[in-house]
Amino acid sequence: MRVLILNFIISTAVDGRIISRPTNRDSMIYNLARGFVDNGDEVTLCAAEDFKPLTMPEDEPFEIVYFPLRWKRLFKPHLLPYPKGLGRYLRRHRSDFDMVLSVEAFAMPTLIAALNVRNKMLIWHEMAFHQRLMAKIPSKLWHNLVGRFIVRRIPVLTQSEAAHKFCAPYYKNMVEDVMGHGANEDVFAVANDSEDYFVVMSMLVYRKRIDEIIRRFAEFVKIPKYSNYKLRIVGEGPEKEALEKLIEELGVEANVCLEGFMNHREYAHLGARAKGLLIRTRQDNNMVTVPEAIVAGTPILMNTVPNNHTFVRDLELGIVKDDWGVDELVRMAENYDRFHSNCLAYRTRFTTRGVASRLTEIFRGEN
Repeated sequence: MRVLILNFIISTAVDGRIISRPTNRDSMIYNLARGFVDNGDEVTLCAAEDFKPLTMPEDEPFEIVYFPLRWKRLFKPHLLPYPKGLGRYLRRHRSDFDMVLSVEAFAMPTLIAALNVRNKMLIWHEMAFHQRLMAKIPSKLWHNLVGRFIVRRIPVLTQSEAAHKFCAPYYKNMVEDVMGHGANEDVFAVANDSEDYFVVMSMLVYRKRIDEIIRRFAEFVKIPKYSNYKLRIVGEGPEKEALEKLIEELGVEANVCLEGFMNHREYAHLGARAKGLLIRTRQDNNMVTVPEAIVAGTPILMNTVPNNHTFVRDLELGIVKDDWGVDELVRMAENYDRFHSNCLAYRTRFTTRGVASRLTEIFRGEN
């Protein structure tokens, strides 16, 4: 198929600030685009100019079109970007695409596409609550008006059970299936063996609760049987100095390592050999690190805040529990083989190729 993807927010902003990277290669949407290409599809990705990488042009097997944005003070680039010229582009290239995949129902590109190419659209929605922008008023108006009237006949596929429940009152053409992000299986390969460490892959910011993960792990390594275990934290951010002080206060310098930033290929080798990925976030939607871990065969210990915790819980790909602690870390270590086997059994479902294939099947109306 000839696929056009509308995903104008490429990466998560930090405190409202878009972080420019040398490349967007490791972003979720780039990996999905490559998944389509690997399946034999032709892909064009539309994104906001504000998310352009530092290295241009990009060496990717798909076309990328960056659009300038209108009225940035009102339509904030990291929350609700309003692309200039998208409607004209869609009208001009209407016959060049078989499917238009628009990420998020509450998005200006979705509205613009609905007014121009509605019969070719599939909406892939992640949010499971009203966006807090301007006291939630724009979101509530959008879903009640745009959702009920303008996009009512366009199929809406959600990325989690929570998002499906949220969208159902507003969108009448809901797809019953639920499907989250995928991970690049060429990067996140399965390792032949595991080692005695857990891994965290996260920005070092307050909402990720890395400090609480370190505190629970510090209690875990007090158990003689697990005193050799390591906690390897991959990422960078403003909490780094505070976390270094905490590690020193707890006396676990020999067990906890702040690895700094790694690209996906560097991290993939580390994550694949871990006994588990640890998540304890205060606020997230679907975390891309979850399918990345599953595809690598790495079990997951997480709380119920991320919406894609249901996949881990229902398929027994690890442990899901709010306020998890030492007991759950012990269970992860002791039950690694079972959780690892379950990850391998469901691996294909969470690869970018598998997700891209399912998206085209849903668009075509195939079961």
